Order: sequence, then C-alpha cells, then structure tokens
Amino acid sequence: MIDLNTKTQKLCAWSGLIGVLLFFSAFTFARFIPPPGPWLTQEQVVAMYTDNTTGIRTGMLLMMISSMFISPFVAVISQHLRRMEGVNRLMTYTQLSSGSVGILFFNIPAVLFLITAFRPDRSPELTYLMNDASWIVTVMVWPPAFMQNVSIGVAILQDKSANPIFPRWLGFFQFWVCLLFIPGSFVPFFKSGPFAWNGLLSFWVAGTAFSLWFVVMLTMLLKAINREAAEATR
Repeated sequence: MIDLNTKTQKLCAWSGLIGVLLFFSAFTFARFIPPPGPWLTQEQVVAMYTDNTTGIRTGMLLMMISSMFISPFVAVISQHLRRMEGVNRLMTYTQLSSGSVGILFFNIPAVLFLITAFRPDRSPELTYLMNDASWIVTVMVWPPAFMQNVSIGVAILQDKSANPIFPRWLGFFQFWVCLLFIPGSFVPFFKSGPFAWNGLLSFWVAGTAFSLWFVVMLTMLLKAINREAAEATR
C-alpha cells in the first residue's frame, strides 16, 4: 500500500505538469499563440487589447494560478537532491532558492499583462509601453531557471553512490536545457528574427525546452519516488 509520504510526493511531482499546462492555456486564452511580434504598430497593439480584453484578463489570471502548482514541484526536486547530497546540501538549497525566485516570473508578467488590459482605453502610448514591458519580462528573465538547472545537474553528477537516484544523463540534460534559455538575453536588441521575443530561438526553442524539462523531470521524479517507496518496504 502506498504511504502518505509517497502519495504527497507524487502529487507534488504531478503539480508541475499542471502548472505548465495552465501556463500555456493562459497564452491560448489571451490569443498569444503565436505571440504578437514587437514590430506591431501602436494601433495594432491597442486593437489586440481592445478586441480580446476578457480573454487576456482570463489568460493572465490562469498564468498567475499556474505559479502555485510550480512550488510543490520545486520542493519535491529539493527533497530528492537532499537525499543525494546528504549533509552537504548546497545544490539542494541553490535549486530551492532559484526555483522559488523563478516562480515570481509566472506572476510578474501576468500582472503586467493584467495592468495593460485593465484599461484598454487608456493612452495608446502607455498600452504600447506596457505591452513591451510585459513581453520582455515574460521571455527575457531566464537566469533563475538557468541556475536551477545547473544546480540539479551538478548534484546529479556528484552523486557517486552505487545506486544513484537519478541517471547521469539527466545531469547533462539539465545543462543542455539551460543553454537553450540564453537566447532570451538578446530580446532587447531585436524587433524581428530569431532573437525577437516571438522568435524561433527566444520563444519557440526556449519554450519547447522549458516544457520538455518539466515532462522529463516529472518522469524521473516518479521513478525515484517509486523506488524510494519500494526500498522503504524491504
């Protein structure tokens, strides 16, 4: 019989996937898939908020809600990093703090979009400005996720036990994913092309890596949780 701790850990692991699904559902409601490009004119941006005010407000509310499902996911990762590191928990704490800061960037862009959509009849210049701020914060702020992945990768590769909790390839996977976030750094320098906020590298590649990371981590966490439960019953 599965004990309460195992059930709780599994709920925390699955909550990460729920958070990601809500996050991308938010973009669907807001009609931000595909993202409106930074080359749009002031009139086009204002029309976007005027024509879909309710959809944008609903979507951004969903984005805010998605953040609370990421928190348990970050916690259960730390739980298993702690098992790997023992008394030396530097990577555990780094992952926990970076992941916690990262949760803010599910909330901050949502609030900025909500402010923009709150008064779609305001001065067009202000709507244009707020739209820029919202998208730049959404795509550009990658460093917390980068450090979160690095800490997980380092912890996995430092695990020299005979029966490691996570396979070594998962550690290298963390480094591969975090490198794909870096193109978001160039968002302020481009209004078109692969480095724009709706570009191939800054949005689509980074977004795919972001989603894949959650799926892979969920799968590996569930395996680790099941193995921990099996070992506890021996």
